[in-house]
Amino acid sequence: MGKVKNTLVNAVEQKFSLTIEVNFTRNAIRAVPEALKRTEARKMVKMFFVIDMLLTDNLIPDYLVSESMIDRYLAIEPPHFCALTEFHQIITEIERAYVLGLFFSALSSSVVAIERVLNMARIALHKDVIPKFKELWNKDAVPDWERNIEALVAWKYLSDDLGKELADLYKTVRCPYLHSQPIPTLERDCLRAIKAVYRLLDEILGFPARLFKIGGEITCLMPNDPLARTFYMQHATPIADSE
Repeated sequence: MGKVKNTLVNAVEQKFSLTIEVNFTRNAIRAVPEALKRTEARKMVKMFFVIDMLLTDNLIPDYLVSESMIDRYLAIEPPHFCALTEFHQIITEIERAYVLGLFFSALSSSVVAIERVLNMARIALHKDVIPKFKELWNKDAVPDWERNIEALVAWKYLSDDLGKELADLYKTVRCPYLHSQPIPTLERDCLRAIKAVYRLLDEILGFPARLFKIGGEITCLMPNDPLARTFYMQHATPIADSE
């Protein structure tokens, strides 16, 4: 994973430079033959033990990586792209915590990130979209996911099925874990929350297909769309024709 400066093109061929987060680690792992997949995955998992240190995977002993860590690494798919760099740390911390078996940390980070994205998107978009939601108009962040979900689904920025999954996740995972109810299925609930937050980030900040075409360049199909304008175009720098 790393930052890559790419070219963003709008519908009238004006070019912009945009620095985005790119993560194709799972693509590389899944492309290798099945017999080598776990060996390559082990190398990637080793690096989760390294924080702020310049080491390579061959300097980290194999015995530190269990088979269950490899299973968990292969079970999730972090977003390939993220338009806002502030979420890079969140994505990688969730991944690291889950793979290393820190399930409560990974789950907590996931539900907090979901709430953060839902509020951020609803607050930023509400002024430029219809219908308006009276109970949310000019409101800051709210802890009740369902109102944000309803708005984002109505505005077509959140798919119906993900909206339903997030609403159920709020009732069956977020609230029970936050309010001291029993947590007998922590690992399962953790994986569910991770898949949900990664998918939410894909739909809002991962260059959704209805707004962007990704090839050698990233083409913004609707640069005046409120989501494209707010979270993508405003963070891009125009490129002069001579560059």
